[in-house]
Amino acid sequence: MSAKQVFKMRLIRCSVVVLVTNLLVSQHAVADQKGGIVAEQTSGSRRSSIVVEPEMTRAIQGITDVERKRYFNVCDPGTGFENQVKDDAMYDYLVKELGISFGRRLGVVKHPAQTLSEDPNRPGYPDISRLRNKKAVEPSERMRKDFGANLNVAAHGHHNAFPEYMGRFETSESVQDPKHSQYLPKNLDAAAFLSAAVLRFGFNDFDRPQYYEPVNEPHWSFPKTQHLADWHLKTMEFVHRATPGVKVGGPCLPVCYFYRNEYKAFDGLTEFIERTDAKMDFYSFHTYDYLRWREGDFKGRIQSGLALEGTLDLVQNYTVNTYGKEIDVVVSEQGGYIGSDPKGEYDGEFVAGEIMAEQYPDADPASWDYEMKKRSIVNFGHVSSIVANTLAFIEHPHCVQKTVPFLLPNTWAWGPKYYAQLYVAHDYEDKTRWVETDLMMYFKYFRGLGGRRVKALCDDPDLQVRAFVDRNKLFLAINNQSFESETVDLSGISTENVEVRRLGRNTDFTAFYSEDTIPTPETLTLAGRESVMIVAEADEPIQQKRVVNELVCYGDKVVQPMQDATFSVHVPQNEPINYAQLRIGVTRSPDALKTPVVRFNGIVLDVPMEDCAERFVDREYAMTKLIPLDPTLIKAANTVSVSFADGSDGAVGSVVIRVAVKETP
Repeated sequence: MSAKQVFKMRLIRCSVVVLVTNLLVSQHAVADQKGGIVAEQTSGSRRSSIVVEPEMTRAIQGITDVERKRYFNVCDPGTGFENQVKDDAMYDYLVKELGISFGRRLGVVKHPAQTLSEDPNRPGYPDISRLRNKKAVEPSERMRKDFGANLNVAAHGHHNAFPEYMGRFETSESVQDPKHSQYLPKNLDAAAFLSAAVLRFGFNDFDRPQYYEPVNEPHWSFPKTQHLADWHLKTMEFVHRATPGVKVGGPCLPVCYFYRNEYKAFDGLTEFIERTDAKMDFYSFHTYDYLRWREGDFKGRIQSGLALEGTLDLVQNYTVNTYGKEIDVVVSEQGGYIGSDPKGEYDGEFVAGEIMAEQYPDADPASWDYEMKKRSIVNFGHVSSIVANTLAFIEHPHCVQKTVPFLLPNTWAWGPKYYAQLYVAHDYEDKTRWVETDLMMYFKYFRGLGGRRVKALCDDPDLQVRAFVDRNKLFLAINNQSFESETVDLSGISTENVEVRRLGRNTDFTAFYSEDTIPTPETLTLAGRESVMIVAEADEPIQQKRVVNELVCYGDKVVQPMQDATFSVHVPQNEPINYAQLRIGVTRSPDALKTPVVRFNGIVLDVPMEDCAERFVDREYAMTKLIPLDPTLIKAANTVSVSFADGSDGAVGSVVIRVAVKETP
């Protein structure tokens, strides 16, 4: 279905917008005034609304502007990038048209350490004289002009990267790991000295990593040890002395499904934070959706979108309560991949092949077109997870400092068929013919987005809605997290025409991307799992006339069993509240009721039920309930209680209230 077919073509001419407060839900728990639940039932099709106010700047904890270097990155360190691209035209396409930045370096110590012998005067320490005399390659003037003083890259180290003469720290679990054993350096002073020396002498000011994680995805047993924490603290101490601009953090966990086992999975991160006394420059984890082909669609453990909102709230709620401060977060890998057994030559190939065989039984499976369609199926799963993650991260600028989509320019040197490449060689062999994969849709979709956040409210929890103004352009991003189509009424866009970018999937599960210019619609329909970007270009710059600042107000506790899920949240009363949202992170058994009874200062709230719930029930129901709050109900001290009609199964991770207070422009 084309963009023109799914839009109702009507012009909108409005400069003053009002908030539509009618909350319609497809499924809801019907509560009487005493809180008794009648049933969880379906109310039929819903019509949602999105109201945009381009002239109202929206700050989050005082931060208004979007820094592209935080989010729209390739998984590449940037060093030598000009030699990786095919020609100047490709450089201009990626850098100047799509606006890529650089995100991640794998490996800091390993390769330099292989050339450094042990210092005979200091056993256990490396002799860094060769490293000290090495001259780092300076960037071109073009790179300096396009990327500024520093590439702002996050770097993490290989496993087992430190020399054996520093000793080996191991656990019984890491030694017996069935895939490969891991160890950490035992001599922490020597290891920290080596990291600091490489960061000081192995880079120039332009490509030196901004964020350093000593090890990538350490074995699960290490964060439970004081040794890992001490190593990170010691490394931070040495690195700060050698290169004060480099921030050090960790533990670079491979997952962030902290809601697993009623939030017991959160213990790994909290133990590391406690062992480092919340003193690291940042704390880190990766987030991937683990997609599985089930019941005719891609389901599995979903950590992106709504689930990720609760994860990010939980981390900050915990540190604010325990240490009196929010902490910085770095996510040096994020995405989603298809797991299968066997996986094929690249992740998801086997499943994609089965889908292709069913969809195109007469096609030639050896043809290049067939192969690219298989890749397209895999690519959509990855890029759609990345979009959902990005739209969640962008809502947390007060803590999330850097995120890196796992999108590599190419991997021909070690894996010509690897699933996460922006380019593959034609037939995987002809490196003179670079073939763009559908992963490039991520950068096309977010192309040009920047400027300041502006107010855009939506009453549908399935839709991630974000709006931004950059000079005379309004960007409205909408991502449908559910399998169901969602129809919304749009208001607040005053231009006669808009550019519409659509990123979604076809009926054969391959990805599609389209761009079109159409009359500004009043109504928009998004297909299941579709993302739409609306770009409205005005004749004059869009002026800021009003400002709201979203204050993040945290509950007094975290991770409470359902029978004890009552929280107190303090909200400042200094300024009038423009709008507010209650955010509740919850986990339950997959077959349990999914709509809670929420009492706010004794009043039972209407809790919107998300259509995407069926995507978040792999081993548990993991969700963040987003509930609009009437500002007149908010007090200085607020009591929030959460319960379910079918018993005390599950737990509540965090309760957060965001209040938008009016500020003088």
